[in-house]
Order: sequence, then structure tokens, then C-alpha cells
Amino acid sequence: MTTTPSPSDPADAPSVASATSAPPPQVTVLPLTGLGEVREGADLAALLAGALAPLAPREGDVLCVSTKIVSKALGLRVSSEERDAAIERIAVRTVARRLHTRVVTSVVQIPSGPVMAAAGVDGSNAPDGPLLLPEDPDACARELREGLVARLGVSIGVVLTDTSSRIWRVGVSDIALGAAGVTSLEDLRGGVDADGRPLSVTVRNLADELAAAADLVKGKASGIPAALVRGVPGATGVDVPARELSRTGADDWFRRPSLESVWAALGLAPEQEPIARMSPEPAEERIARALEVAALPRPGAPPFLSRAAAVRDRSGSTHIVVERADASAAALADAATLAERVRTALGAESLGEELPQVPVLIVPDPEENPR
Repeated sequence: MTTTPSPSDPADAPSVASATSAPPPQVTVLPLTGLGEVREGADLAALLAGALAPLAPREGDVLCVSTKIVSKALGLRVSSEERDAAIERIAVRTVARRLHTRVVTSVVQIPSGPVMAAAGVDGSNAPDGPLLLPEDPDACARELREGLVARLGVSIGVVLTDTSSRIWRVGVSDIALGAAGVTSLEDLRGGVDADGRPLSVTVRNLADELAAAADLVKGKASGIPAALVRGVPGATGVDVPARELSRTGADDWFRRPSLESVWAALGLAPEQEPIARMSPEPAEERIARALEVAALPRPGAPPFLSRAAAVRDRSGSTHIVVERADASAAALADAATLAERVRTALGAESLGEELPQVPVLIVPDPEENPR
């Protein structure tokens, strides 16, 4: 694949000298063919160097390699029966769990930083069992680059890629899990745009862009696990590891999705959290889950003496009735606490898709339950 700039009218050229000092680059993406199936124990640097030779690698080229073949060479396999236990063992923290038909997908942070579905454990193109990701992809990229530079006699960059989805975006694309000899983050702050306006916040994720470009000529179905990206200015100017691409700790603005955030705020332990479905859920199901969540007391607190239930009245509308244990002030406080937890849990269920208005009523005993 080659991208070539389209002709433009000289009159439309930017007036800023720095923007016109060099012609736009021509970027070329070249697939590596003839690698064949990678087996455990394979000398991956030797295999890739042989496949690269016909492409005549140059200084500044970046080799993008599917992390899957690194995992194959390292023998990072588990049996299908061990898959779920492996995901739980790998996870630094669980961000969310979602039910798809009868399969629960855990979205977790992996040791190298990224948040990925199923910890990146993948069974596609893995006939001998699901493959795990390397614990330190940057270290794997460095080792692979050292082997390639020694064999080829030319300094190229290496990016280890994997397929991932992005928050608030539909579909998947390749991202960089590991990098060596690559300007993974290109800081454009201090420069100017085409109109001469100063750039004050722009830091370009160059490694992910290289990974996505390479995936246009490789992929799961093509049998081509690597591609060489050529002609990207500054791609190998500064060595920035891919770990720097992940927002973790205080920089992570979205540590939990909406439902899980509220459940955590209500005091639920991870093992107490229900699992929402990936597909849209009916209002009745979400209301029932809100009642289930609200009824779980905070750690160390006694169980609620009050009970909350969904009631459908004669008009077909649903409301929540919280029944006090008795007429005492303590029972009223208990019921009020439960009612507020119900309202909070219902609010969480409405964040993704708004629920119809569900009133929450407190009554002294079941005999006063309005119908």
C-alpha cells in the first residue's frame, strides 16, 4: 500500500515557511511474506530477517509484528479449559465484565498497561490452544530489534501489535503493545499548524498509527503477521516504549464504566457485582438488577431489615415499594437508606439507556403497599 499526496493549487499552499520547507512524505507499507507457521522455540529474529531481506530494509523503517507470533515462539499457550483462570491471573484489575449469550467477557488491565478484553488472550489462528500476551512486550520488542539489527546491519524500529477496540469507537484496529527504537509518542507541542497557530496540547500516538497502517496489509485471515512501514518522518528518531501509551493510575480518567463505578461507590466487592449483558437489556431486567445491587449492604454493615420490590400498578406503570420492618424510627432510617440505594442503582442503570420514571415509595408494612 502506498499513500501519495494529491496535487494542490500553489495558491492554496500554507504561508508559513516551516510548513512548506519539505514536501509531504510518501508512506509505503510492505507485507512480509513466506514466514509460514511460527512454532515454539523458533528464532523469530532469524525468520523475520530472512523475510525482510527482499524488501531491502533502510534506516528509519519500522517493522510491525503481530504479538501473536511472539507468543507462539515463546510458547505462551494455555488449554481452553485454563483460559478463564489465566485471564483472572493476568489481570492487574478488572474494569468491567459483560455477558454475551452464555460467555462472560472480562475487560481487564494487563501488566504492561493496556486495558483489553479477555486480557488479550486469543484463540484465533492458535490451533494448539489460546495464546497469552507477553508480560513485557517492550522487552520482547527490544530483544527482537537487537537480533534484527545484528543480522541486517541496518537500524530499524520494531512495533509489536495486537488487535483492540477503543472506548466509544465501534470495531477494532491494531495498536502498539511493545516498541523499540520507535518514537511511540511524537510531541508536537511548541510547533505550529498549517496556519501558523501554535500547537500547545498535541502529542501524536505514532506507534498506534504505525500499527494500524501495517494492519492494512496483514491481519488474521491473510496469513501475513508482519509488515514494514517506510517513509514516516521521525518514526525512529527517539526511543519511546509502548508502555508510555497507556493511561494508568491517576491519568486514567475512566477506570470503571458507568455501572461498575456506581456499584463500587455503593460498596460492592468485585465478586458481588452482577454481570450486565453486551446486548441491550429490557427495562424490567435492569430494574431487577438495581434492586439486587441496592439490597447488598456495605462491608461490615448488617443486612437490611427492609425489603424492596418492583410493583406494577393497574395502569401498567412500575414503582418500587420499600417495606419497613416495623414502625420504629430505626426501621424508618433503615428503609430510607435502602430507598436511596435503590434510587442510586436505578440512576446507574439509566446512564447507558434511560429507564422510564420509577418512583420509590416507603410504606410501614405490606398491608399498606399501594396497588
